Amino acid sequence: MAEELRDFLVPDLGEGLEEATVVEWHVAPGDTVALNQVLCTVETAKAEVEVPSPYAGAVVALGGAANETLKVGSLLARIALSTADAPEGTAAAPAASGTREPTLVGYGHDESIDRSRRRRRGSAPSPEAPVASADPTVATDPVTAVATVGDTPPGVASGATAGVGRALAAPPVRKLARDLGVDLQSLAPGRGPDGIVTRADVRAAADTPAPGGVVASIAGTDSAGTTVVPVTGVRARVAEHMSTSRTRIPDATCSVTVDCTRLLEVRAALNSAADRRGLGTPVTPFSLLCRLFVQALVAVPGLNASYDESGPAIRYHSAVHLGIGTATDRGLLVTVVRDADGRSTLDLSSEIARLSAAARDHTITPGELTGSTITVSNFGALGLDEGIPVINHPEAAILGVGSIKPRPYVVDGVVVARPTSTLTLAFDHRVGDGADAGGLLSRLRDLVEAPELALLDA
Repeated sequence: MAEELRDFLVPDLGEGLEEATVVEWHVAPGDTVALNQVLCTVETAKAEVEVPSPYAGAVVALGGAANETLKVGSLLARIALSTADAPEGTAAAPAASGTREPTLVGYGHDESIDRSRRRRRGSAPSPEAPVASADPTVATDPVTAVATVGDTPPGVASGATAGVGRALAAPPVRKLARDLGVDLQSLAPGRGPDGIVTRADVRAAADTPAPGGVVASIAGTDSAGTTVVPVTGVRARVAEHMSTSRTRIPDATCSVTVDCTRLLEVRAALNSAADRRGLGTPVTPFSLLCRLFVQALVAVPGLNASYDESGPAIRYHSAVHLGIGTATDRGLLVTVVRDADGRSTLDLSSEIARLSAAARDHTITPGELTGSTITVSNFGALGLDEGIPVINHPEAAILGVGSIKPRPYVVDGVVVARPTSTLTLAFDHRVGDGADAGGLLSRLRDLVEAPELALLDA
């Protein structure tokens, strides 16, 4: 039977991303794959995602080994198709490198998010019922950032392992196992549904010391006995961003201490009202402060901008796409609340919570990690009273929020204990000066100390 070879190239996984690191291959040369079956898990500078096969056939070659970084557009996998499987009357595709890369549609947009959610509910398209396409052998389903039981390769029994002894586990669990130096294979079958290895399985195994220690299994050691951990993926991207910010942005900082008494009172009242109306997601002090910060930006918009060195020019953004610094087990990620200036307090709070959870459980998409116009870093959540945040290049400013706790505060000439927080604004001095930064912080302070003032501009 004649065969056609088709190359599947490393797809564009998100805005501005040029490469991806192979975390793990789920197939090997010689394996037969179904349409939409997961080929591998890759890590980009933005997220860890699974890449499904756009073809059904036999794997002929893989474009790189585990832990190898591949450029977008380079070979990811070569798959042999049987002409018997091609639709009648369809011309044979050119072989090998002359093939056309199939388009992965909808990635990073609402369509892919909806499909990801459907997968988590267990209604993902199966290999026997792929997403509709003009060519039945080509998938148009987007790359997804979640793992499902339905992704188990054909012929693998539920509760067993895929391929040659491969444990079933979601990408976040695989990442946790790598970080803790736990061998997933030794845990299969896991205690989860259908034998899936769970986080609890991994953490329980990590609590049992292994010969040689955990660190030795995830890092190298030089001749002096020093542990050497490679910086890759998200951490490498963060390091690059920090270096770029410090070397290219002439930043300045200013700060103000605010009395959060009224902020906390209003927050409690909002949550009480939301609970009575069954509206769900509670408003946190941080999300309420973010809502007030957005309102302050609408009134004093000069720092919702970026400096364009190619002009040079200053780009003032009409919408506020609010970046939220989020600590995860892969490093610092900036999740993005789109059109934050058009959201209600409850909507903004809910979206911040959703994005933070998605960032931490590795289900966030690259599209939800790009495009911010100004960022807020809540280092108060880490128990820190204050600090100087680093600007998220190419933005013009970042707000750092310190912890809210009772401190001595002067009210009407009397020292009293009040819940206060230190707000620190770092800004690009090419875009604004002290008057711009002071105006924004003063506006924010007024809103925090008297949230009812927000009604004047609502």
